[in-house]
Amino acid sequence: MIFLYIAKIKFKKVIDLLKYSIENYYLKSMEYREVYTREGKPTGKIVEKHIKNNSGDYFRHVIIIMKTSDSPLPGKGEGQYIMQQRSLKSKHYAGKWDMTGGGVIGGETIEDAAIREVKEELGIELNKNNLVLSYEYIIDWDDGTGLIISMFACRINVPVDGFSFDKCEVNNVKIAPFNEFYNNVMDHNCDSVGIGLKKIENTI
Repeated sequence: MIFLYIAKIKFKKVIDLLKYSIENYYLKSMEYREVYTREGKPTGKIVEKHIKNNSGDYFRHVIIIMKTSDSPLPGKGEGQYIMQQRSLKSKHYAGKWDMTGGGVIGGETIEDAAIREVKEELGIELNKNNLVLSYEYIIDWDDGTGLIISMFACRINVPVDGFSFDKCEVNNVKIAPFNEFYNNVMDHNCDSVGIGLKKIENTI
């Protein structure tokens, strides 16, 4: 009887875990985004993340560059950066080492989106007051749509117990000196990213 009771409890925990995973999957897949003009003006439209977009639709996206708090001051030595490896099953650039970031959900500020992305992907709680908006640029896609990118920077303490990252999106996390970080990121990102990274290394 005791064995059956324990088995029922374990089975219930498995069912609850499956329900939680399915609910999270649908919540993430049904994210809504606000539509902007290329100049960054809201159009008043809100659309599902995965539907086909219309020419002229632009969406806000954030990138968060995290330098360790014990890095040398600008000009005093090479900074140390948190770098994450994309999931090996990722649709784009699987297994590549990259920056933390993602799309802005409808109703969010860009600062809120930056804090959420870092929490979701790396398990790190950021303070909004420590975020510095360092660089902004636009990506234009061939279909007439695009992204308005806001690149934030901050200094953070490396978690004592390591990173609690989302294994669905992140395969690994490490600390790397600026040149290694820069070379890995620029392997698959546009020149505008490089401009932003160099600015952060020299100012934050």
